[in-house]
Amino acid sequence: MQTIARANRVAEGKNNGLIIDYIGIVKALRQALADYTANSHCGGNDPTIDKKELIARVRERLASTRDFLHNKGFNLDNLIDAQDFGKLFLLKDAADILCTTAETLKTYCTCATTLLKLWKHLDREDITGDMKQSKDAIEAIYKELLKKREHNDLTHLNVVIHDIINDHIEISEQDMSLSEGPSRFDISRIDFDRLKNEFARCRHKHLVLHDLQDIIKECLGKMLADNPGRINFYEQYRQIIAAYNEEQDRATIEKTFEELMQLSNALDDETKRYLREGFTNDEELSMYDLLWKDNLSKDDINKLKKVSIDLLARIKEQLAGMNRPFENPTSRALLKITIRDILWHDLPDSYSEDNIAPCIDAVYDYIRSHYQVA
Repeated sequence: MQTIARANRVAEGKNNGLIIDYIGIVKALRQALADYTANSHCGGNDPTIDKKELIARVRERLASTRDFLHNKGFNLDNLIDAQDFGKLFLLKDAADILCTTAETLKTYCTCATTLLKLWKHLDREDITGDMKQSKDAIEAIYKELLKKREHNDLTHLNVVIHDIINDHIEISEQDMSLSEGPSRFDISRIDFDRLKNEFARCRHKHLVLHDLQDIIKECLGKMLADNPGRINFYEQYRQIIAAYNEEQDRATIEKTFEELMQLSNALDDETKRYLREGFTNDEELSMYDLLWKDNLSKDDINKLKKVSIDLLARIKEQLAGMNRPFENPTSRALLKITIRDILWHDLPDSYSEDNIAPCIDAVYDYIRSHYQVA
């Protein structure tokens, strides 16, 4: 009984288990449950279901997923019957339809993952040709939606977006005749209005926006981890996506594309800000942003920059001589004392006690989150 219960126990990511009964032990289990609960009000629950019920569930899931796609305007049979490049084109059509709203995308992914989890417990003799074709088509759409571009370097975000646009936007013959070499967009060289016009001609607008959202969100996550002061960029991103989700007309879609492109340009510019501010790396800029306050004079700003550089260098030097500093109360105290002493002594005179106290906490939290391995 325990063996069967363990195999059939569900958990996150597991809907069911498959038990192969070679000697009829399930029949004995059912009899034992009946005997054990004969005088009980609980009635006893059989932990197993017949394989036929599993097959029925798979068929039901195939049908409901087909219906869901049909209600969204996509016929799964067209994808099953298509050949070669026609199949690839229809996959993008389906993915574009499913990217219309976050709820639509989530519902389809839930349908597909549930089907695939049930499917792996079927045997070859349980599956008909029609079932296999439908399952393969549903899975192909799901994989199209899950395609992730690996971008190890997000320093130049516009270059990454350039690749996304090339994947989805078709260039007209007129545009090709005006270009030299391969017909690819270079965002750093083309007119922004022309790019918007190309997007307006794109068949898979929702898919383009879906890819742009993914890469910008990934970039934002890394930039926020490096510098919490960039939260305003994340708020701007959330507002753009919220407005897009509220209304899906053509004007909104094209406006969202323009706003995401403008945000990407701002993010690309932000990654180079440390150079403009006179720092040698983004960490020094992060320290500077943590200590920043409004209404500083030019002399105060210059002094603040020096404090930011010196403070970071001093902290790194101290961390280098510590073993697991954030797990040791003495080490944590020494770090806070170092931060406090430098800020109290070196910050511009315009910083009051009320300004310095939150700076100490902010710097310590930043150091703890970024140098846990030290």
